[in-house]
Amino acid sequence: MKHVLFFFLAVFALSACDGGGSDSGSMVDATIPGTNVPMSFVGTYTGTLNVSASALGTSVDDSFPITITVNGDGTVRFDGDDPDETFTVGIQDNGVFRGNLPIDQEGCTGNVAAEGQVDGTNVNGTIDGNGTCDIDGLSVDVTLSGDFNATRS
Repeated sequence: MKHVLFFFLAVFALSACDGGGSDSGSMVDATIPGTNVPMSFVGTYTGTLNVSASALGTSVDDSFPITITVNGDGTVRFDGDDPDETFTVGIQDNGVFRGNLPIDQEGCTGNVAAEGQVDGTNVNGTIDGNGTCDIDGLSVDVTLSGDFNATRS
């Protein structure tokens, strides 16, 4: 009798642990714990940052490789080619993110704002910034604008 009771309790315990219920065939995306951000957004995206810098009535355009990582803690990390160009921002449930990178290097100070969206396949958005650079003792106002697009790698 003890064996039958133990078997019954074991089967009952296992059936209680199977999650129960039915999802009626619908697929539910797992989310990053503590958020409604889909886990499918988590990953590394590589692409290009296109930027235009303007100062003293002159503009210069350039492109740079960029790596964007969506982390399992609900943050988005931008990795530039210099550790001072790396920053992390929070992501909203719909994949939208916004953040600022303070700049204080090589005689320039200012702020660059990034805004974009992750969809699990791509990350894209824009940057805008302004600051001041000391060039040969002359203080020059500088503005930045651009966009970025990266694909999940």
